[in-house]
Amino acid sequence: MRDITVASTPDYTVRTPRTPAAPGLLPRLNSESAPVPASALPRDRAAARPRERRTLTRADWIGTAVEALARDGLRAVAVEPLAERLGATKGSFYWHFRDRNALLQAAVEHWERTAIDEELERLEAITDPVERHTATVATLNASPKDVKIFMVLLWNADHPVIGPAVERIVHKRMAFSQRLREQAGLSPEQAERSALHAYSVWLGLQLLRQAVPGLIPQEMNGENLADYVAELGRIAVGL
Repeated sequence: MRDITVASTPDYTVRTPRTPAAPGLLPRLNSESAPVPASALPRDRAAARPRERRTLTRADWIGTAVEALARDGLRAVAVEPLAERLGATKGSFYWHFRDRNALLQAAVEHWERTAIDEELERLEAITDPVERHTATVATLNASPKDVKIFMVLLWNADHPVIGPAVERIVHKRMAFSQRLREQAGLSPEQAERSALHAYSVWLGLQLLRQAVPGLIPQEMNGENLADYVAELGRIAVGL
């Protein structure tokens, strides 16, 4: 019998040769490989990795709200624009505050405590009545930011959060001014009228400055404006 030789089946498997890695590129990592540190990544890939955000506090939101109030008024104190300015999500806001009114109340109370209460305490420490009166008038005009915030609050006194704050602030200032005048020798009735007149003049000037900027001379700032208001007050009550 003739021997039959069976030819082996040819191997048709296509083998792709391994291409050496291009210079400067890292080898591909499998799922079990350790992560590559950012310093080992190419510069463009390292830059694309998002930075870790700082955890925002309640104070961060309040401070930003006060700045927005001074810069753009009441409408600027809103969740979305504040979150965008802080680089935060709305979830961060709702972690600290129930709603917009809660933030607004916290911001106004913070400003009242720092710009009104602390300033009145500082003025109370001045023992000489005349010196204290001069310092009080100067304080009213010392910070354009604080004047702007109070004007914003005054214009929005019908707001359920802002209205009570405006009433508290006006009563605090009026009580302090009246007490100062009584210590200077006026009767309670004279002191009350004098304080009301002086505060009305100051508010009127500030409102005019906001509504008609060119009406009040620009050079009437700081001590000049303080002297003008004080002089009107003295003329009105005969001091």
